[in-house]
Amino acid sequence: MKNNYRKIVLSAVVGMGLMASDFAMAADLNFWSWRQEDVKAYNEIIAEFEKSHPDINVTYTAHEAKSYNTILTTALAGGSGPDIIHTRSYGSLEQVAAAGYLEPLNGQVDLSLLSADELLGTTLRADKKVYAVPFASQTVLVYYNTDIFKAQNITVPTSWSEFKAASEKIKAAGITPLANGSADGWTMEIMSGAVMPNFYGKSFFGEVTSGKTDFNDARYVGALNKMLELKQYMPDGFEGVDYATMKQLFLSGQSAMFIGGSWEIAGFTKEGVNFDFMPMPTEDGKTGMVATFLDGGYGVNAASENKAAALEFIKFTASKQFGQLLTDKLGNVSAIEGAVSSDPMLKKIGELHGNATPYMMLVAYRFNKPTGSTLLQNGLQELFSGKKDAATVANEINDGIKNSK
Repeated sequence: MKNNYRKIVLSAVVGMGLMASDFAMAADLNFWSWRQEDVKAYNEIIAEFEKSHPDINVTYTAHEAKSYNTILTTALAGGSGPDIIHTRSYGSLEQVAAAGYLEPLNGQVDLSLLSADELLGTTLRADKKVYAVPFASQTVLVYYNTDIFKAQNITVPTSWSEFKAASEKIKAAGITPLANGSADGWTMEIMSGAVMPNFYGKSFFGEVTSGKTDFNDARYVGALNKMLELKQYMPDGFEGVDYATMKQLFLSGQSAMFIGGSWEIAGFTKEGVNFDFMPMPTEDGKTGMVATFLDGGYGVNAASENKAAALEFIKFTASKQFGQLLTDKLGNVSAIEGAVSSDPMLKKIGELHGNATPYMMLVAYRFNKPTGSTLLQNGLQELFSGKKDAATVANEINDGIKNSK
């Protein structure tokens, strides 16, 4: 239908003496992402873009999340791939940008509604250029089923001892306290982002990234051991529990709590479960910290034959209109300044950012190989399986990062 519309309009305009080059923006664009859960929302957002750009058609394709990077880089290396690329951030962004696959956006896209902190996640360190428009800010949280808490007469815990006592009470009632498993290493890293900062402290990130300390620090080893204390509250056979199973356990009420990211809010709400969230309680009962990170961006394939049209879409992703659509339809905290959510859950997320720390391995240690995330994920799986103790895991993380290239 849209192609026929173009042909009719083009014929009419050429008949009026205009050049076909005036239609250089007309294009069919492919937009690749890993976010399969957001297909409907993105199609609705794209429809808003196409209202003001009737000559540009955008097709959103969502690939399987774990294999997305491989699928994308294989296509790009072969000289193909999509016109619009949903990039991941920090080290993953840098690998794609450093290879020359992304178009630099500086001077081509108005980035004034993005903060310097957000833009760091989509900036190549080598040339300081921005290669993607930041997508959303994510926060690592502890979700809890409010119906289960009410039925068990449990108040929201504010200290580590209260959290463990609540977990014991839930377990005694025949309900699994924590839905989290270790089959998918990345979910263990997420779990660490909720738990460990509250034990290694707010200053640790700055000290370890500046070289003032390392991962053999007693604070980090102690935080690993604190996280291990949660093993007894995880599902039976947790080693085989993957992300999909974790979500099903929580949504079905078989588990009372779920440690995950703020991106889960929209899905949990849609499924009808009654839930709320909290930062992981601390040892001393002070307000817990949350870990935050930039969850990717939107870039243009440097080899796209439709680069001008693709850049038009990227300009749209940097607009307040897009930020508001993303907040409203995806239930995420947009990176765009001025996007305001009416969702009380998202407002609460913003309040938690007053006591936040960077999600460490993603923000600081995914630039070389092995990545800090790979080392931590493997180490946590071995720690929870009983193959290694916390001191050994910390030392191997430290050595791995020190020797990464």
